[in-house]
Amino acid sequence: MTAYGLFAAAGVLAAVLWLRRHRPGLGLTENEFWAALWLLVAGAVIGAKGLFVVLGWRHYASGELRFWADFGTGFVFFGGLLGALAAALGFARWRGLGFRRGADYFAVALPLGHALGRLGCQAQGCCAGRPPHPVPLYEAAALLALVFVLRAGLGRVESGRWPRGRVFAAYLVLYGALRFALDPLRADGAPGRLLGVTYQQALAAGVMLAGLALLRVWRKTAAGAAQRPFSAQS
Repeated sequence: MTAYGLFAAAGVLAAVLWLRRHRPGLGLTENEFWAALWLLVAGAVIGAKGLFVVLGWRHYASGELRFWADFGTGFVFFGGLLGALAAALGFARWRGLGFRRGADYFAVALPLGHALGRLGCQAQGCCAGRPPHPVPLYEAAALLALVFVLRAGLGRVESGRWPRGRVFAAYLVLYGALRFALDPLRADGAPGRLLGVTYQQALAAGVMLAGLALLRVWRKTAAGAAQRPFSAQS
């Protein structure tokens, strides 16, 4: 196994064990937990690979890469995030579960596993930064800091001081801002530009805006629920 594979596996294991420990908070049965987990993994792989193919289609058109023979080469994190979210929304709708309840817990587990994966990037030499910047290490350190910040926020959600979904929305805003700031330091980015920024920065900005929109919408939803008269809630 490569250094990247070792750290990536450690990241997945750490995230799964953390989520397994908090399964009661997720509101899932044992079977639902594992079914959701496998579905999210599948969605993440499909999304990450799919977005890489879209952004790097020239590699396939030129014959430099072949889809199945080189399947292990090339994944885009934001595509994996979108794929996992689509799978989570579908699973929650199918089982009649609250998406926001589970999303807050995944918002803590995701940067935990992601931080370990970035250590694998540094060890393997991929996702390199422009000298002298060890960008994977920058990102890993920032992701670990996010874990502590978001875990503190989750405690507020669990105590009822924050509405459900706020931690997940905060993760989108904070991680989007992190990637937007770090992307210019990376040496492996695609040369293409969208509105003057790299494709990854454009995706990061979209994630930030989505998080801000969710914060606004869910804040209004929580405020509206709190203002309803008792008779309307019974």
